[in-house]
Amino acid sequence: MDTTRKIKSSETMFAIVDQLRATDEAGVTELADALDMSKSNVHHHLSTMQDHGFVVKKASGRYSIGLEFFSVGFDARNRYQVYQPVKQNLPQLAEETGETAWCMVEENGRGIFIDGYSSKASLNPHGVIGTWKPLHCSSTGKAILANLPAERRDAFLDRDTLPAMTEYSSTDPEAVREELGEIRRQGFAKNWGEDIHGIHAVGVPIFDGANELVGSISVGGAANRLTEEYCVEELVPLVKATANDIELNLAYK
Repeated sequence: MDTTRKIKSSETMFAIVDQLRATDEAGVTELADALDMSKSNVHHHLSTMQDHGFVVKKASGRYSIGLEFFSVGFDARNRYQVYQPVKQNLPQLAEETGETAWCMVEENGRGIFIDGYSSKASLNPHGVIGTWKPLHCSSTGKAILANLPAERRDAFLDRDTLPAMTEYSSTDPEAVREELGEIRRQGFAKNWGEDIHGIHAVGVPIFDGANELVGSISVGGAANRLTEEYCVEELVPLVKATANDIELNLAYK
């Protein structure tokens, strides 16, 4: 059996879901036109997903993403062992620093923010939670990428292109590789506007009791407040201390 063969009906379903995410809501004809599919095929898939709660049909006859995805997402997040200790420790880090603290995990070569907390004076983390990021453009992502097994790190860097999130993002694999070596030596990663304009951040990896990489945490905020000197001298020790608390929780749970 060819294990690389894709299931066409599954591909169709995911294409419909992606289109609904992009358009917020759509009718059968709109979806069929956008995806170059027959209306009957689209309607059959929508009806099946509606029966299982993954799409909702509105009074207007248009469809949108259903909250069953929300439920599945919570279950997916809870299976990461780092989530519960992060949930306990990250709010205090945000308060201590007066900034925003995030947690990222890696899946299939991408990073996703699974939690975040903010002080009153800093960024709102909710717009970032649940979003995927390339690992080489954020402090959390670089903290993870630097500590992945060498073969997985090399596979990431040996891609055809490394995407840029801003003009400050490094897209040169060799430059990124050199920076990752420095991150491993220093125990923290830096982000000077490489992910979002005007935002600086520092990130630290998280390891479990078996010394396996399970994620990373970071603190970020406005670049005018978070100068490089302040980040390295003041924030890094606080982020490392919180990471240590989370690791102790994981080791002795």
